[in-house]
Amino acid sequence: MTQDYDGIGSIEDLHQAAREVAGYEDFGSDGYLDGLRVLLESFQQEADLTPHGKVIARKMIIGALAGRLTSEAGFAKYPEHVDVPIERPIFVVGLTRTGSTALHRLLGADPAHQGAEMWLAETPQPRPERDKWSENEDYVRSDAFYRARQRNEADLMKVHFMGAEEVEECWRLLQQTMLSTAFETVAYVPSYTRWLAKQDWTETYARHKKNLQLIGLHDSDRRWVLKSPSHVFAIDEIMSVYPDALFVRTFRDPLTSMASTFSLAEQGGHDMSKAFDRPAIGRTQLDLWARGNANFNNARTRYNSDQFIDVDYKDFISDAVGTVEKIYAQFDLPFTDEARAAVDASHQASLAEHRRPSHRYSLEEFGVSAADVEAKFAAS
Repeated sequence: MTQDYDGIGSIEDLHQAAREVAGYEDFGSDGYLDGLRVLLESFQQEADLTPHGKVIARKMIIGALAGRLTSEAGFAKYPEHVDVPIERPIFVVGLTRTGSTALHRLLGADPAHQGAEMWLAETPQPRPERDKWSENEDYVRSDAFYRARQRNEADLMKVHFMGAEEVEECWRLLQQTMLSTAFETVAYVPSYTRWLAKQDWTETYARHKKNLQLIGLHDSDRRWVLKSPSHVFAIDEIMSVYPDALFVRTFRDPLTSMASTFSLAEQGGHDMSKAFDRPAIGRTQLDLWARGNANFNNARTRYNSDQFIDVDYKDFISDAVGTVEKIYAQFDLPFTDEARAAVDASHQASLAEHRRPSHRYSLEEFGVSAADVEAKFAAS
């Protein structure tokens, strides 16, 4: 009998639903299935999902599978994507709540750069000309979805603004292999967390690269600017796929960044996993990101220091455009007048009322003390 995972659906049902969403049939190689099974079992046995949580978990998985289908269709339709060069991509790798999203979007504002816009990260395909987006069904669907979220989830949007056209985190591309920290930041899934910590991400980043080649098929002369907090877990794997990668590491006092991270996890996983209560959020997210910080600090020592730059949150907040200029200088990139104007315009737009960060948080609300955070990060 086909197993139904706690109301989320069976593996067969999830695949069929993804086919109906994407309109394609071929999922490619089946290496992602192990992770899918581990995740579903963890959702069923440990997360204590609410009815709402089961709906969200199902949507997350179907979305990842539909993205995989769309990518496979694109790989087949545009075989020339394999010849697209990706040179010296910039990875913004700061931990959560360190200013990495704002910095990523400023770097992505340079016309010489490109990032993974939300709708293209979810439905990878060669990026159309901007004035043609409104004719693309995938964009129209994504735009309607995120405009609704902007109206209905105003508080979350002030913490992390999302829109179909926004340059967004590229973990959605990684998620196609079912390797993603996204699942463990919205629900209590400790078995999946332990499994994920043991995985080699090399094939996941190889697929990540193929997706970038596909999306940037018509923009091969533009440098990629990428961002996801989860990159800190895979520096060696990134370097094996992108040996000339450039890393911008954002950092902030962990006493502040962790409290903000806990609050974001609570909002992101709101009413999804009853086991993902405040004490569980504090415990799991502190362990997760302290481990990621340790992995990054250890891995970077194996590579050329010229490929790394550290950005202090306070410096970035006090002079955002100046911080971007320092990054360009570190990597010997031309900060042209056109780039400066675009970065400054993006920075001013980010200060609009509906996008201005508004976030209150404390460690103690999540059962974590300052001493707990200091001890974890001292060890990392």
